[in-house]
Amino acid sequence: MNRIGRYIPNTLTCCNLIFGCMACIAALEGYSLHAMMYIFVAVAFDFADGMAARLLKAYSPIGKDLDSLADMVSFGVAPGLMLFRFIHERIADPSITLPPYLLYLFYIAALAIPVCSALRLAKFNNDTRQTTTFIGLPVPAHAIFWSSLICTLTSDCDSTGFAMAVDLSPTTLLTVTAVTAIVTSLLLVSEIPMFSLKVKSLAWKGNERRYLLILAAVALTIWLGIPGIAMTILLYILLSFAGIRSK
Repeated sequence: MNRIGRYIPNTLTCCNLIFGCMACIAALEGYSLHAMMYIFVAVAFDFADGMAARLLKAYSPIGKDLDSLADMVSFGVAPGLMLFRFIHERIADPSITLPPYLLYLFYIAALAIPVCSALRLAKFNNDTRQTTTFIGLPVPAHAIFWSSLICTLTSDCDSTGFAMAVDLSPTTLLTVTAVTAIVTSLLLVSEIPMFSLKVKSLAWKGNERRYLLILAAVALTIWLGIPGIAMTILLYILLSFAGIRSK
């Protein structure tokens, strides 16, 4: 069992990678909903491989590096491709009359996601401060935000009418999206402390933000559907900022 058990975490990590690759393919084909679902499954495997490694005490340098490589594909490249495809489709709108050199800036914003995700993962692997909390926005949370946001803004994914309510011109929508991509990508490599969902006890005291986030996630998702998922990540960022101010 011990010999078999030591392979379980890496097997789960490879499943993370497989679904990350599937998300990349779906993103390139323009299937935003499928890409988002694959990313969510990859998040589940990313959580499971860490838990399995702790329970089975199956830690290894290879496992650590493999986990980062899988995360790079699933939570860096995949959401970056989703945004790249989204921008590419919107730029084709004839109402957009910006100079070509400005249009390329939108693509650069999409590329900021995988670049900053790679820096974030490299930093995490070598930063001893991030044992119980995070420094900077975690890449899985960032991928969840962007995959759910793009899916929300894509008409074939939006069943709530949320995208229709965002009454912005194509140029304004692209600009807001690009600026948001730059800001969230910078949060990945920032020195801002972000709380972890790992708990030492189930008591309310000390876990207030975690329980509030979980309750809000359930409520927002039930109420708004996919847009509620993106809003949950924004709430996570705000609660992390609130924790800094309260110290």
